Amino acid sequence: MDQLVTENTGLSVAGQTLFNHDETFHEIEKYITVPEELQDTPIFKSGLVLEIRNLENPIAREIVEAMKASSSPHAFASLQDLKDNIAFRLHAIDAMTFCNTGEYDMDYFNPSIDLQPRIGSTDASRLSRFWAFLHPHAQDDAEFSQVQGTLASEAIAPMANATFPFRGECAGAFQMAVYFGLLTGLGQKRFDKMASDFGTMYIGPWSLLKGAPNPATLFMKSAPLKDPPIPGDYMYFKNKDDYLKWAPDGFWTGLNAMYMGKDELGTRHYSGMGASWLSETNLRASLVNAYYHDCFPHTISNPVKEVRFTERNLLTIPTQLQAASVPSSPVRSVQRGPAFDTTRLRKAGFAMDDTGIWMHPGTTLGQMCKDLEISPDDLRQVASAGMKNSPHRYTRDGLSVIIHYTDPAADRRDTGASVTAHVNPKRGS
Repeated sequence: MDQLVTENTGLSVAGQTLFNHDETFHEIEKYITVPEELQDTPIFKSGLVLEIRNLENPIAREIVEAMKASSSPHAFASLQDLKDNIAFRLHAIDAMTFCNTGEYDMDYFNPSIDLQPRIGSTDASRLSRFWAFLHPHAQDDAEFSQVQGTLASEAIAPMANATFPFRGECAGAFQMAVYFGLLTGLGQKRFDKMASDFGTMYIGPWSLLKGAPNPATLFMKSAPLKDPPIPGDYMYFKNKDDYLKWAPDGFWTGLNAMYMGKDELGTRHYSGMGASWLSETNLRASLVNAYYHDCFPHTISNPVKEVRFTERNLLTIPTQLQAASVPSSPVRSVQRGPAFDTTRLRKAGFAMDDTGIWMHPGTTLGQMCKDLEISPDDLRQVASAGMKNSPHRYTRDGLSVIIHYTDPAADRRDTGASVTAHVNPKRGS
């Protein structure tokens, strides 16, 4: 093996930078990239680098190389910390693979054919004993919360009567892959210890009431798109920006995807629920086709620029975890305010554009809700929303108000948040 020092190496363990030479390979890398069950073999003990490389897990090797090539440092306090991160990633990748191969019973819900949201049960309740609807008065939302008093490792166990069958959408599926990766990669005991720190698990929303994050996001760290993706990374592939204008209740706002690694020809592949092992070209084609189907007769003129990656997050294991539990909202009946008719929308500050869409140029969330007589607590994250700046919606009488937040970091229930909105009277659900 050449004694070549990589100039841009971004990976270190216990203060030691991992360069491309035999010394760090034998001291650190081979214990990361070769599965433990093969580390007691004569080949592993031989000291022959090329022979040992034949024992490596190729995805583990790609993880190491991508970390080295990163412009942002990946510094691990110990060899075990790096091993844990790679185990987390490998098992999350397995979970996303199983999601699309049928080993895990996961698919989208579809209200148009009465395929309702559910988790862990085939009966009429649609819920296993571990889960409750986050909004009991609106059970058409694929958003779930862990039942208080249940053990986290049992609630998120990837098995029937716990989490399967799952009928939700791709944000929830990625969050489940994070939980599955932690549980199966690090073990039950450690996962339950983590859960005692971060609190109740949620599946579906990226953020909760009062700005609390979904606990799954505590294991996702924002990273630049310019760096090569690392297998297991969260990658949001966004459809054309006006998708929600023409398809306010569509399921292809974008795709919450996982980078799965390269094939033998060096092509990168991505997966999300409903999209399995796709190259960027094929992933783009899937979203472009969805746009044509959902937004016809509107089209995408420049697929390469208009359908693109917009977010990337690393899978990471923080040393400290903040509690993300949110008190349950009181169950209440839906308060149906005045219909979203022309007079109502105009008084609220909307104006119809030349395509027949009612647009609001901007106000605060509190004023918008006051003018439409809705509550911020009734807003729901749109289907297939990305993690950073998810639009929200409110549906009444077959029409959906789509609310966009000016500040990506704004609390989705902050009445002072700056927002714009639109209503499409022709395409509501």
